[in-house]
Amino acid sequence: MGSPGDKSPLRGRIRRGRRTLLKAGKRERRDLFSQSGLTTKDAAGLAPADDFVIVVNPDAGGERRRLAEAVTAALAARGRRVVVETAIHRGHIRQTAESVRAGALLVAGGDGSVNEAVRGLLARPGPRPKLGVVPQGTVNVLAQELRLPKDGAALAEIFLRGATKPLYVGLANGRPFTLMASAGLDAEVVKTVDIGRKRLKRHLGRLAYALAAAKIFARGGFPDIEAETDAGALRAKCVVVAKSRYYGGNYVIDASADVTRPGLSLVALTEVSPRAALALFRYVATGRLDEAGCVKRLAIRKATLRGAGAAQIDGDYLGPAPVEICEAEETLDVFAA
Repeated sequence: MGSPGDKSPLRGRIRRGRRTLLKAGKRERRDLFSQSGLTTKDAAGLAPADDFVIVVNPDAGGERRRLAEAVTAALAARGRRVVVETAIHRGHIRQTAESVRAGALLVAGGDGSVNEAVRGLLARPGPRPKLGVVPQGTVNVLAQELRLPKDGAALAEIFLRGATKPLYVGLANGRPFTLMASAGLDAEVVKTVDIGRKRLKRHLGRLAYALAAAKIFARGGFPDIEAETDAGALRAKCVVVAKSRYYGGNYVIDASADVTRPGLSLVALTEVSPRAALALFRYVATGRLDEAGCVKRLAIRKATLRGAGAAQIDGDYLGPAPVEICEAEETLDVFAA
């Protein structure tokens, strides 16, 4: 199959997959992935229970797309059939998750791609496929939470071993999230990138968010967000309700948060100013957020966020506040190290 760095036939097949899905019929698609243990879904979108389905977001990750190719090659080399599906429109990953009947669904993309898959899996009755993350997006916080390696062979071994943990999912206005939901300043940044700067995000990655934040800070006038929770009420400029301990990459927002355990963590930023922002960045970068005087934290089970600001989930714009937040009643089985 060749290593991730090789110009292997496998990589060519995966990269041509998107064009083939757009222009070719099922026979050509089957030929494209029929060699070396690769195949495509049949007309009903089915696969045997011991197969792996890997759905790839072709717009995510740049050079990190090689990880999906390496995982696919490693699984096929171990004699496992891999069903390769290339996402060609928004919602494609969710639709695949709703219909696939393989034993495991692997999502190659960023946190937004994983969120789509979670939405699809929760929309269907059980038993559901196991969920696997192949991190190749701009940000892959869930992969860090699950301690997943960035080496294709090592990641494939985790999938082959089959050990999972329960993934506890939050709901924001009924929409699932695995990492966080928020309203206020950070959601305005996400909205700016999501609506007007998608191209910048593809080319600049995290820098697109920094540019959007600078623009919003220069504009000023941040509205208050009112948070009502089962543990009390507060008012802040930004309110994050987190499942994940990490935020925006490898920055720890709450060391006690855990996506594989029940419970939500509310973290609120009560002051927005250049001085407060610099202090906050220093505390976050050094893992000492609890020492920041402008930050409040609550352990909660549900919350309502109200105000004139935007809301976001897992780094995607959700819409304007208000937003009702709680935990889903069901969990998903997710591969973890």
